[in-house]
Amino acid sequence: MPNSKKYKIAIVEDRMPVLESLKAYFENIAQFKLVAIAQDFDELLSQPWKPESLDLLLCDIGLPNKNGIEIAWFVKRKYAHIQIVMFTVFDDREHVFQALCAGASGYLLKSTPLPQMHQLLIEVMKGGSVMSPQVARLVIAHFNPALNPKNDVKRKEQLTPREIEIVSLLQQGYSYKKVAEMAFISMDTVKYHIRNIYGKLQINSRAELMLKYNRPS
Repeated sequence: MPNSKKYKIAIVEDRMPVLESLKAYFENIAQFKLVAIAQDFDELLSQPWKPESLDLLLCDIGLPNKNGIEIAWFVKRKYAHIQIVMFTVFDDREHVFQALCAGASGYLLKSTPLPQMHQLLIEVMKGGSVMSPQVARLVIAHFNPALNPKNDVKRKEQLTPREIEIVSLLQQGYSYKKVAEMAFISMDTVKYHIRNIYGKLQINSRAELMLKYNRPS
């Protein structure tokens, strides 16, 4: 017997032509029920739908007011059951890791054909994690520096997932106190991770950290 479950999906995208295209597509897909669309997070929250019943949020990153990564942080901490997939033009390392650290289950580029995206979202709902090929290569190269000749050979800067999360939050301008709150750890633990990060990267300040991780890949 075929699976008749319909996954409830909401979409946040600020460009109306893209939003309309996604709306038209997902309204005609048997496996999904489109419950809300919005151009920013405030508009999404103002609509009469219940977050508790939502299965999947497809979200752009470059949004007005609260960006997609901030939305992911908020949603995953309040409604952990909601799967979040970023749908964006950003294919750089910083945006990818910030999104994954925020709790996104997928990271798809806007060049992804809609039928392919549909299948990838089904994969997410079955417990998988999905990425566009370009994004997957970025992640693989980061954790396997031997596969990327552009990376430093020594790569003492191999950070743990928690350290990557701390770096991502610092990049967004958060204070140590706010980092502790968002990562659900103590201030002392944040300082411990920062000392380890500085040691691995052979740097001595937050300014050096920003310069190092804002450089081109």
